[in-house]
Amino acid sequence: MKYNILITAHPFVNEYKKLRKLFKNHDFSIRVVKTTQYLRENDLLKLIKNVDGILCGDDELNSAVLNNANKLKVISKWGTGIDSIDLETCKKLKIKVFNTPGAFTEGVATQALAFILNFNRKILENHNNIKLGIWNKFEGTTLVNKNLGIIGLGRIGLRIAELVLPFKCKVFGNDIKKISSQKLKKCKINLKSKNYIFKNCEIIIIATDLNTSTKHLINSKTSRLIKKKPLLVNIARGPIVDEKVLISLLKNKVIKGACLDVFEKEPLTLKSKLTKFKNVILTSHNAFNTTEEVNKVHLNTYKNLILGLKK
Repeated sequence: MKYNILITAHPFVNEYKKLRKLFKNHDFSIRVVKTTQYLRENDLLKLIKNVDGILCGDDELNSAVLNNANKLKVISKWGTGIDSIDLETCKKLKIKVFNTPGAFTEGVATQALAFILNFNRKILENHNNIKLGIWNKFEGTTLVNKNLGIIGLGRIGLRIAELVLPFKCKVFGNDIKKISSQKLKKCKINLKSKNYIFKNCEIIIIATDLNTSTKHLINSKTSRLIKKKPLLVNIARGPIVDEKVLISLLKNKVIKGACLDVFEKEPLTLKSKLTKFKNVILTSHNAFNTTEEVNKVHLNTYKNLILGLKK
């Protein structure tokens, strides 16, 4: 039986010439669509008809799109997060959904650490000045005895805690799920409330999933709890932080700065006020992007697509 396959996952599409050999033994009609980040509802409504399987990124697979997908059997999500997929509608329509849990743990965790070290030691500022012919000195800070809070103790949050162990900071963590005492002991994490982390930590890392309880977790109300002028690091999902509130926190110097890999609307444009602050480090939703993990996800996403079509 010939299947119609739609491929929209940005990283997979970029390497499709190399990856197309994976499909050579299958009778598929494949359509590859290039995107800058992801496809929105209006784009997908034009593409989803008569598609049996989609290998997607963070595309807006909402109820309207899924109900318009008259033949869709499987969604193979490139990566981990599935918050862009309406799972309730998928269940109702019997559309199978696959992802790769924990796919980018190492890459995202090391990006968080790189952000913190870069910011605290002012490496980027020093580098830029030298390229301008300015030879000056920047006094940085260490992590020793600093209070570091991690909101979200899944694979990535726990790995971040492991990575900072040699730096001798005090790690506080929060998660709505129960975390085993063995894991907490191994990573030397003290479980605390989110309010405690907001009030007492000098570095706050967002590493939680995006869901109804975490959207705008950093908001006008919670921001009033911030006391220690912390560095805010978000390597999770953009909408967890209300960007209007974040900009206000930066303007009023309530926080020391921000390191952001994700944003409420992507790609981030030059119009964004976040691009105007010297104490903000920005990357292009790129924390996942390591050769080892990307290659693993390419293969697993392909396998999930085949598995879903065969079931």
